[in-house]
Amino acid sequence: MHSSKRFNIVLLSIILLFIAFAIYYVFKPVPHKLTYLALGDSFTFGDKVKYDENYPSQLVAYLGKEGFDVGAPVFIAYPGWTSADLYNTVQKKGSHDTFTFVTLMIGSNNQLRGLDFPAYRLQFGSLLTKAIAYVNGHTERVFVLSIPDWSESPYFKGRDRTYIVRNVAAYNTAIKEMALGNKCQYIDISGILRERALDSSLFTSDFLHPSPKGYALWVERLGPAVAVTLK
Repeated sequence: MHSSKRFNIVLLSIILLFIAFAIYYVFKPVPHKLTYLALGDSFTFGDKVKYDENYPSQLVAYLGKEGFDVGAPVFIAYPGWTSADLYNTVQKKGSHDTFTFVTLMIGSNNQLRGLDFPAYRLQFGSLLTKAIAYVNGHTERVFVLSIPDWSESPYFKGRDRTYIVRNVAAYNTAIKEMALGNKCQYIDISGILRERALDSSLFTSDFLHPSPKGYALWVERLGPAVAVTLK
């Protein structure tokens, strides 16, 4: 009798263990099929907007509606970063991790501060090399965004707008040249908000960074290019 009880307890334990494993495999989180790395500064990080309102997060939401299973974006981006800051951080982290696709947008703080342009070109070229390594050499999965042209924004009131236009254009010419030269994709968002600078709803309170509504306009241009590539 004692032996029979012990057998029943063992059998019940096995059954419960089997049920536990079955529940785990049915309800365990399914890993996302696609992964995304966002490289940049405050325009990528999303200064003064919520986490799910910056352009990388809105891009993931857009792709989800298009039927793509993309995990939350991984950020290497921070307000105030220049190309040197981003490059140094990427160097420290290394490039052992890989991602399905990468976006790169950097240079606004270099331009605003009047930093050395030749040095920027070298740093940006190195960042492109790193970005390509993150996607295992699939250059078409690196999406390079132009830096914004805020020449008509209230933020620049009282400044030489002609100089700003010319200077931003010089940066974006170099960005485009290096992106296409490395067979990466170039997405021009530079004039999207400039052309709507009088619409305050597209900007945060600093009249420099996009609001969620402003970022949505960037995603309207970036999203289809990413979706076509992922298909």
